[in-house]
Amino acid sequence: MISVPDDTSFPRRADVVVIGGGIVGVSTAFYTSRAGLDTILLEMRDGLATLTTAASAETFHAQLDQVEMIRLVQSSIEIFEHFSTVIGLADCDIGLHQQGCLFISSDPYAPQVLQARVEFQHSVGLEDVEFLDGADARHRFPFLSPRVTAATYRAKDGWLSSHQVTYGFARGSQACFLLRTRATNIKVDGKGVCEVETERGTIHTRTVVIAAGPFSGQVSRWVGVELPLQILRLQKVVIADPAIPQDAPMTIDWETGCYWRPEVGGGMLGWADPDELETEPAENVLADWRFPALVLEQASRLSPLWKDVGCNLGRDRLFLSAGQQVYVSDGMPILGPVSGVEGLFLNAALPKGVMTAPAAGRYVAEMITGQMLTEDNPFGYERLN
Repeated sequence: MISVPDDTSFPRRADVVVIGGGIVGVSTAFYTSRAGLDTILLEMRDGLATLTTAASAETFHAQLDQVEMIRLVQSSIEIFEHFSTVIGLADCDIGLHQQGCLFISSDPYAPQVLQARVEFQHSVGLEDVEFLDGADARHRFPFLSPRVTAATYRAKDGWLSSHQVTYGFARGSQACFLLRTRATNIKVDGKGVCEVETERGTIHTRTVVIAAGPFSGQVSRWVGVELPLQILRLQKVVIADPAIPQDAPMTIDWETGCYWRPEVGGGMLGWADPDELETEPAENVLADWRFPALVLEQASRLSPLWKDVGCNLGRDRLFLSAGQQVYVSDGMPILGPVSGVEGLFLNAALPKGVMTAPAAGRYVAEMITGQMLTEDNPFGYERLN
């Protein structure tokens, strides 16, 4: 149930309280409620998935460098592929496009580097990644520049609607989702977590999950837990242009990190400017109107079709937005309990939020219920201390 509570409907007790209503928090609430736990999720805004989830590129790919992250994303992709069955709603369409993910490079050493990367991925069970030399890449993907020296490709990667995934999890769960209900404090007693205070009242609980995205560090400080979060602005632009090939894969420049993919009637481009400074958590993240020119220049480097798009671009065909990416030094999320604060769990610092949210929510729920042991969790908070 999704609602804005009043004095008569506000719940006073729960087995689990999840703080944060993005895709990460909603996934967590889905799995804890499915485990039979009376779950309440608190969201401070008017709707679910309106901050970092809404600003995401909505993509997923398993072509990563850490075995733990590869397995986490593989688990999420499996959930995406069977989503309506997982949530028990046959009518739920998440807009799944498995059109592949293509990493490209112009570096003269890229053939050796990317070949080694693919061999590693094969060795840990990601066996369907392909290595392509420059000629093969350009033959299969004619939009690529002659400068491309090597590429990797995985056909089962792609993108989806993060909004539909989030609301699908909400619809399929037995949790109670409270909108316009801002958490203000977490109280502890001699046994650990005991209450969550909100602007509408207090909820008694012995289990709290912090899944508040860029605000997770602020929330954790209520109980004296410091999270070493780094927060960066991420921007994306959707450009309406029929010249963008709609059958193209998500394409990522290995050297710059610039990426693009088809969007209905055009394409979406994104890039994290390496010169940007870290920022503070914010509800309103302003986009920079210089960004489209910058990202088009980056994308045109190895996908020249974007140069032609940029030459004929009008502002009325640009849809620009910005959000925040949260991560810690090793690039892995923080999942699970916090020693010293009984009943406190984290689902935070997911640098690849949409593509890891389903599996991360399931992991945290399994740790709450005891199905996953702490020693089997490679994403624990203690690894950072």
